[in-house]
Amino acid sequence: MTLGNGWSIIRRKSKGYHRMSLPVSTLTVTRFRSLRSLTVGPFGRVNLITGKNNPGKSSLLEAIRLLASEGSPTTLFNILDNREDSSVLDSEGLRTPTDPLKVSGLFSDFPSLSRCSDPFTISSANGESSLVKSVEVKVRWYSYELDPETGISQLVPSSESDLFGETYGVPVLEIKTPLRQIKFSLDKNRRAALKGGFLDASDKMRIPCVHVDSFSSRYPSHLGSLWDSIALTPAERLVVEALQIIDPDIEAISMIGSENGRRSRTAIAKSRLFQTPVSLSTFGDGVNRLLGIILSLVQSAGGILLVDEIENGLHHSILPEVWNIMFRMADQLNVQVFATTHSWDCVDSFQQAANEHPAVGVLVRLTAHGGLIIPTLFSEDELRIAARDQIEVR
Repeated sequence: MTLGNGWSIIRRKSKGYHRMSLPVSTLTVTRFRSLRSLTVGPFGRVNLITGKNNPGKSSLLEAIRLLASEGSPTTLFNILDNREDSSVLDSEGLRTPTDPLKVSGLFSDFPSLSRCSDPFTISSANGESSLVKSVEVKVRWYSYELDPETGISQLVPSSESDLFGETYGVPVLEIKTPLRQIKFSLDKNRRAALKGGFLDASDKMRIPCVHVDSFSSRYPSHLGSLWDSIALTPAERLVVEALQIIDPDIEAISMIGSENGRRSRTAIAKSRLFQTPVSLSTFGDGVNRLLGIILSLVQSAGGILLVDEIENGLHHSILPEVWNIMFRMADQLNVQVFATTHSWDCVDSFQQAANEHPAVGVLVRLTAHGGLIIPTLFSEDELRIAARDQIEVR
């Protein structure tokens, strides 16, 4: 199916499948990270984003994550934290940057904090989806003023001249969606003094959105809460079947330990090769990585799954089977998947699974050109030819 400007998608319709039911059909991003101006889509049920280093693959996942969370401050600061920007938990339990200047890293070209008044925006054309349609984020300066009636010092918007006078200016993160507005003071000592604004720090989203980073296999203990949500349900069997792609001798898995106990949560497995259960780490990083992806896929039912560098820890020989189960489970659980890669084996395996499965698969290549990120979407025929002739599409 050709979309104009050379864009096309891998597409085969299954009975009862409608693209408009997906949370994100197309996405437009301006002034966010490396994405100064980007419109990409339409996306499919399963989407693989590829490209050379630093063309905006992770930034695209972050944009979708912010949109799904309705611009949640906690999600925004977690994104900063994931990029190794220092942050801490404050007295309200929110993860916030130790240095407010870190927030400028969310804006294209890393402007000074005083120049973050031009917002970055993320919007989606998503039909009847319950996903919020747009998020706008900017930094605005406020100043402290004494209310003559109450005698209480409160924050009110500063004029530009105030910033260079005797009034103490405070940077405030303003987040706007069609459903709500959040004003979040970056001065944690005076956050409650924000006049006319409010803080909604909840991560409760309208639709589920789970993010799997590129190093999740290093921390098997973080899988505990994901496992608890599917323990003793039919989904357990799906997870075990997925792990058998890597090791057919695995018969069952479980979690031991507790969040607050002396022994942290640890995944264990029953295997035909051992008389007693053993740590899942015995089977290598690949099993832990796949466990995290599959558990997150189940947790994302009815929503969105984001996976950074999906091939990490997975041997190239099992990637076709991994993609097959991703396509099948995404269709069954009504999940829209976005994953990134720069592995040719991963692209080739994705192409094979897309050809074999009725759900829509889309390969997106991001290319940096003249300060902009250019997206290209590949058709099923183009991918087949590229795989046959080893043509570079990463």
